[in-house]
Amino acid sequence: MLNNFIKEHYILEEQLINELKENSTITTHEKGDIIIKNNQYIKVLKIVLQGKVRVYQENEEREILIYYLKKMETCTLSLSACFGDCKSTVNAIAKEKCTILNIPVRHVKDWNFKYKSWNTFTINTFRKSYNHLINQYSNLAFQPLKDRLFDYLLSKATDSIVKKSHQELAKELGTSREVISRLLKNLEKNNKLHLGKKEILILEKALSL
Repeated sequence: MLNNFIKEHYILEEQLINELKENSTITTHEKGDIIIKNNQYIKVLKIVLQGKVRVYQENEEREILIYYLKKMETCTLSLSACFGDCKSTVNAIAKEKCTILNIPVRHVKDWNFKYKSWNTFTINTFRKSYNHLINQYSNLAFQPLKDRLFDYLLSKATDSIVKKSHQELAKELGTSREVISRLLKNLEKNNKLHLGKKEILILEKALSL
């Protein structure tokens, strides 16, 4: 799997490849395992080699989704902390069984100055995350919650079905379960979806809009 990361991000320097192999470790995590914990110093940069990780902030018993990390991605907020000996400002939890590449912080900083391909990986990670966060901010600022909810359901539907609880949707969208339940009932009244037991069916008419 380390070789897949090297190929995916065009790591070309032979010395860097050797250092990656010598200094990194690979760990496996089950669904629900904590990968990054808020308010702890970042000692190791974690890169997802396989699986899916949810990165979020928690405030007064409410969770706000920041983004999901997928194959060959790392948390930008953790990456930035590597350069300043900072504490994490987010939590990250495995949404499914994951394989993680772990690189000690001291190497992350050194490689950024020593190797062009690692510097490119760092810059691309920041750029991708910046674009995602700008889009997310625009949605929060300009798109009504009911529209964000429906767009989110469309993005998560498999064969027009979304298997998420009202509480899970509330966490993903940074609001309360009561608000989500009310909006879902309104969407059902408008014939956009049907609420079932532990699943939501997106109606064909709504899909064609």
